[in-house]
Formats: sequence, C-alpha cells, structure tokens
Amino acid sequence: SSAKDNTATNDSIMIDNNDDDDERKPSTMDFDGYAMQDLLLSKWGVPLDIDFQRFGTNIYCTILPQVGYGGSALKSRFDTELNYLMHLQGVAEVLHKYDNLEGFVEFVEGTKKRPKSGTDSVPFRLDLTEDDVDRIIPK
Repeated sequence: SSAKDNTATNDSIMIDNNDDDDERKPSTMDFDGYAMQDLLLSKWGVPLDIDFQRFGTNIYCTILPQVGYGGSALKSRFDTELNYLMHLQGVAEVLHKYDNLEGFVEFVEGTKKRPKSGTDSVPFRLDLTEDDVDRIIPK
C-alpha cells in the first residue's frame, strides 16, 4: 500500500509534478471525464456508467451494466452527455486523489469481465485506509 498524501485540506486535487516513478501514470491534467469515457468506449464499445459503492470497510469503483446517458433501450442516470462527462470527471478526480487512478485504468484495460444487464457489474476495489473510506462514502 502506498503512502497517502495528507496535505490536502479541501476537496481539490493536489498534483505532485515531482513524481517521476512512472511517466505513464495518469494525472488529472491528462486524464479527465473525456479520457474516462474513451477508456470505457475502447473496452466495451458503449459509454457505460460508473459509480462508487461501499461494502463494509471497502469501496469499489464499479462499472455498471447500463449506459451513462442517452435514449438507449438500457436505463441511464444522466440525460445529457455533458452531465455524464461531469460525473466521469468527478470519478477520475476521486481515483486520482486517493492514488487509485492508475490501478483502475490498468484493471479496465486488462479485465475479461463484461458488465451484463440485470446480472453483472465489474467492480474494482480501491486501495484505501479506513479514514479514506469514511471520507469518500461516510457510514
């Protein structure tokens, strides 16, 4: 488990430009709601919805078996692409803030799981401290 940066005092993302451990590591500067949508489209061919879910002491960033927006036969939570992209931006920012963005992107790129309507979602368990879990989704 990586050390957490506890210097943030509000919900803004602090970007550490001195982190040169991995040049491919996504940051909020180059991985936004559009990039998240592109990731989902390249993997499954449709702009699927994502949400955070808490189960006990764990939080999952779950790819749901429904489209994120639009008038498809599948149910969607967002009526416009803009609202969907703003939601994805927020998801990307939370993943980045808690050092889980790179792991999430690698998981999506490598998983063989496929969201199926009515049966299966694709969950990614975030690597978090108990305090982080309570901050993201309070009990």
